[in-house]
Amino acid sequence: MTRIITIAGAQLGPVQRAEPRASVVARMVALMEKAAARGATFVVFPELALTTFFPRWLLETREEIDAWFERAMPNEATAPLFE
Repeated sequence: MTRIITIAGAQLGPVQRAEPRASVVARMVALMEKAAARGATFVVFPELALTTFFPRWLLETREEIDAWFERAMPNEATAPLFE
C-alpha cells in the first residue's frame, strides 16, 4: 500500500535574545498552520528553533544557560506546538 506524506521545511528566521518563548511558539504555530493549509502533514524546523543562537553571547551563569533548554516536552510554553 502506498502512503503519501507531504513534508514542509519551516524556517522561522532569527530569534532575538529577549524574545519571549511564547512569541517564538506562536510564530512556529503560524508556520505549521500555513504548511497544513498547503497540504503538509509533517513540518520540520531547524535544530535551534526554540532558542536564539546563544553562542553569540558569553553566558556566565548556569541559570543563564539553562534558561535556553527545555526541562520537559511538551511543557506549558510549548504545548501549542503539540495541539
